[in-house]
Amino acid sequence: MLGFVIVSHSKRLADEVIELCNEMKKYNFPVVNGSGTDEDYLGSNPLIIAEAIKKAYIKGGVAIFGDLGSSILNAELALEFLDEDYDKEKIKIMDAPLVEGVLMGMAINDDKLTLKELEDELK
Repeated sequence: MLGFVIVSHSKRLADEVIELCNEMKKYNFPVVNGSGTDEDYLGSNPLIIAEAIKKAYIKGGVAIFGDLGSSILNAELALEFLDEDYDKEKIKIMDAPLVEGVLMGMAINDDKLTLKELEDELK
């Protein structure tokens, strides 16, 4: 089972994606909003993303879903802010459309799902 981090330029958009997905998920796992900026402007912030990763981190790992290029770049940068308590091999940025990728991930996330299996399903 994986934890999910949603990274959008719009915190509100990510909240809506999370709400939709929480209605559909079968199991209890963390889905954390890592979107927006300190002042709630549109954009993304690697420090906010790093904190979201920490909150979503579980034994199986964390899948990060982003909306646009700079969200992905900031998610990559956020990994550099994590200390050795977090196995970076268990944290992956998914190459998938934000809403569709999260919905598919929610549908298949269970005790046996690995990051590699999720990546393969999203191709």
